[in-house]
Amino acid sequence: MAKPILSERVAYGFKGGPRFSTAKSSAVNQQERRKQNQTKARHYFAWTQQNADDDLIAELRAFWYDMRGDFRTWLLKDWTDYLLVGEEIGIGDGINAAFQITKTYTAGFNPYVRVIRYLKAGTLVVRVDGVVKTLTTHYTVSETGLITFTGGNIPAADKVVDVDGEFYVLVRFEGDAFEPSIPGGLADILNVDNLQAIEKVE
Repeated sequence: MAKPILSERVAYGFKGGPRFSTAKSSAVNQQERRKQNQTKARHYFAWTQQNADDDLIAELRAFWYDMRGDFRTWLLKDWTDYLLVGEEIGIGDGINAAFQITKTYTAGFNPYVRVIRYLKAGTLVVRVDGVVKTLTTHYTVSETGLITFTGGNIPAADKVVDVDGEFYVLVRFEGDAFEPSIPGGLADILNVDNLQAIEKVE
């Protein structure tokens, strides 16, 4: 079943990004110890657009009702990080037909590989050894970003598989409350306070 997608113009009002969780403790000599509480980063977002047009807030409110507050998950475009450009997702061996779409982040020291499951329709480009492949003819792609090459089209040994595209983050609202306000008595301008969304980790 397809996930609901918040419109891009409304999504632009959300600000946020990834977080890790690290437990830290200090000894009496000030030496610090750290423990990693989670291996996956989780994305958190908050509505930050102030003095928004009432029609934008009306659309946001309607979507919040559709989701029944925190109850349902939905797809959010993170405008600060939504692109795949020449993203290498695997190297062929002539046997493996399935490649999960991922995005790798690194400054050259300790790469972090993020699984990308939710692609914007019509944006995915798949290449093998630099040659663009055709959906259905050469490969299929699942609703959760798994590319499977068809018989006779499995990437040969040492052939690089890479992709371009746009993707979403699977989230839910956090807090079960929608709290609009009218700043300065302007009825056609609205703020929404304390509206947050949190990634559903899969």
